[in-house]
Amino acid sequence: MNQLVMFSPSGALVDETLLDRACNHLSNQHGFNVIEMPEARQRIQRFAGDEATRMASIENAFAMNTPSLLMATRGGYGLSRLLPLLNFPELAALLNANEHLLCGHSDITSLQLALLNAGAQPATLLHGPMACFDFGAEQGADPLTLEHFLRAVEKQAVNIEWPVECFGLDTQKQTIAIEGPVWGGNLTLLCSLLGTPWLPSVPGGILVLEDVNEPAYKIERMLLQLLQAGVLAQQKAVVLGNFCEPKPGAHDNGYSLRSAAEFVQGQLGCQQKHVPVLLNFPFGHCTPKACWFQGGQGTLTLGCEPAGSHARLVQTLR
Repeated sequence: MNQLVMFSPSGALVDETLLDRACNHLSNQHGFNVIEMPEARQRIQRFAGDEATRMASIENAFAMNTPSLLMATRGGYGLSRLLPLLNFPELAALLNANEHLLCGHSDITSLQLALLNAGAQPATLLHGPMACFDFGAEQGADPLTLEHFLRAVEKQAVNIEWPVECFGLDTQKQTIAIEGPVWGGNLTLLCSLLGTPWLPSVPGGILVLEDVNEPAYKIERMLLQLLQAGVLAQQKAVVLGNFCEPKPGAHDNGYSLRSAAEFVQGQLGCQQKHVPVLLNFPFGHCTPKACWFQGGQGTLTLGCEPAGSHARLVQTLR
């Protein structure tokens, strides 16, 4: 797959130079034939064009008959307006038939989850980098971000190891393997899909969550919303990624994201649900950035080494 299509389904570009650099880096250094959708640089208020324009950008990109990497230029906000207007069964069928790979995170969470719910194959949904944030710097992408990205695109494989902190499992005495479909994305977006027709049911999953610019207590509140809606209890593990180190508030008095994770896992235990909560997964509005295939079967392995506890997430779709 060497054709890369840039499109803007959500927020407008703030700095077009970032997209220029991303296109140049991905074309000149990594051999992609980069095509820009004509709507990619439009702007109406905070959006990349009006609803009809952004819908056309999505539909026209998905309808291309050359297998392509479809990469969002950026996230932001905007897809929530489009969810009732898009024909997701038709879009999922186009992704599958044309063998495209839709890549992005943040606001793209809602698009990917709605497509997964409508039958898009995991091999078409890469929850990963976006053009401006991850490839728009003068020096190009972070080497580790690039390594994860190219492995996923070229080999349909994911292999990520990180130092983990874990609540609900004792990794000191044994190596533990957890298998299930890997899914999730932005915590705020996932919560916004509760009670709608677009949230997939993924029992026995490995749920990955991240967010940005949210204090720890709001993160906890959203995690409790997922808990009280029955989503967390269905999972085999909850993996928390990068939340951009939410700064303590005046009233926190030692309360932190770690406190929130420990409390939520304790509430799961009160329900007699043995669902561990893991911290520090290298994904989110951060660099370096991992990636994974939305809904694809994965194996999460946890164990203790002399340097401390580590986790590894592996997916192989071929």
